[in-house]
Amino acid sequence: MLSKEKNDTLCRVEGDAPMGRLMRNYWLPACASTDLVAGGAPRRVQLLGEELVAYRSPNGSLGLIDEYCPHRGASLVLANNEDCGLRCLYHGWLVNGDGKVLETPPEPADSKLKERVIFVAYKVHEAGGVVWAWLGDQSKAPPPPAFEFAGLDPSQIIIMRAREEANWAQAIEGVLDSAHSNYLHSGGIKPTEDATANTVLGTKAHLDRPSDDGAPKLDVETTSYGFRYAAIRKPLREADRNKYIRVTLFIAPCFGMFPAAKGWGNMQFFVPEADGKSMFWYVIWKKDAPMTQAERDRYLDNMGLRPGVDVDENLNKFAKRSNNWKQDRAAMMRGDSFTGIKGVNIEDIVIHESMGPIYDRTKEHLGSSDLAVIHYRRMMIEAAEQFAQTGKPQIGFAEPVDHVRLRAGEGMIPHSERWQVVMEDEQPRRAAE
Repeated sequence: MLSKEKNDTLCRVEGDAPMGRLMRNYWLPACASTDLVAGGAPRRVQLLGEELVAYRSPNGSLGLIDEYCPHRGASLVLANNEDCGLRCLYHGWLVNGDGKVLETPPEPADSKLKERVIFVAYKVHEAGGVVWAWLGDQSKAPPPPAFEFAGLDPSQIIIMRAREEANWAQAIEGVLDSAHSNYLHSGGIKPTEDATANTVLGTKAHLDRPSDDGAPKLDVETTSYGFRYAAIRKPLREADRNKYIRVTLFIAPCFGMFPAAKGWGNMQFFVPEADGKSMFWYVIWKKDAPMTQAERDRYLDNMGLRPGVDVDENLNKFAKRSNNWKQDRAAMMRGDSFTGIKGVNIEDIVIHESMGPIYDRTKEHLGSSDLAVIHYRRMMIEAAEQFAQTGKPQIGFAEPVDHVRLRAGEGMIPHSERWQVVMEDEQPRRAAE
């Protein structure tokens, strides 16, 4: 369990909160590239409690600025999108992505007012279908993270998103908890003797796994980017000789990467919008070929994240606390569904939201299956506290992170082998090696 003070340090990101100040020193996903049409409507974005708008000018340039016009506070979501920036509907002020006011039409021609006004504007970077934002010191932005999918064609990537009415920390803890998949996701992950590792969603509506061990042993290894942990399970076959390993990565400050089928990759983002809200991202990529429409449809349906069916145009879920997340108790009684909830990712989100916006961790009782969660909490709380004292972020900065090389991994190995060997075949080699 955590004390109330430590829990606040871990969870709260708004204003001058230590964790929010720390997170400003990492690039954060702001929105998807497809959200922003050249010359089209600006898009509301909330990050670390700040209300912002993202837009793509008619000339293709991107901007991320304060939602509210620096003149009288009208929302720039309503603004006209022009080549130079956004023009407020209220009095025609024109502002741009550099935080400058270019025109103040109601003022006298010789007015210097626009030269004195500075407002919030942040650096952005577009890669892999994601618009990344840097909310820290604008003169000290490092290169954005270049995960493997960032270099692929959009035809190879699918991005699924939904807003969680829950704190970012309790959301990311799901990725760091391997044991829950045997229970919460028992309808979407099936133990199969013939399987050697996770298989891609082919024509099936579930994933195969070569183990039904619901009490994995965990081992954690600290890394420059955060940590990785192994969930070690007994396989269904030859358990006297082999062990089944799944290795998941925590990449600071809010990313999780877990094993995918051969030839595929996937990771999840848990981006803090505010203290009690987060944006869930699931990015899946096919490494060597475009993704077919049938493959995209299977993922959207299996994860429960189909636009217009499961989430609305603003990424709010139709399943929510007020309708008990559309849980189908009749299906549970028939034995057709363990959870009564449609979609693997929706199952996760429902559990996170069921705890309330910020769970009171003074009430919990942790066990050995929570080892990775405990490690993550300690690491991030210490990082936030150190940053508050020194102003220098720790994780991912003492040693530069080569994000493109990061891989999760899984495999069946002899008991005598170190679990780290399941990672080695997946690591791309540098040209000099």
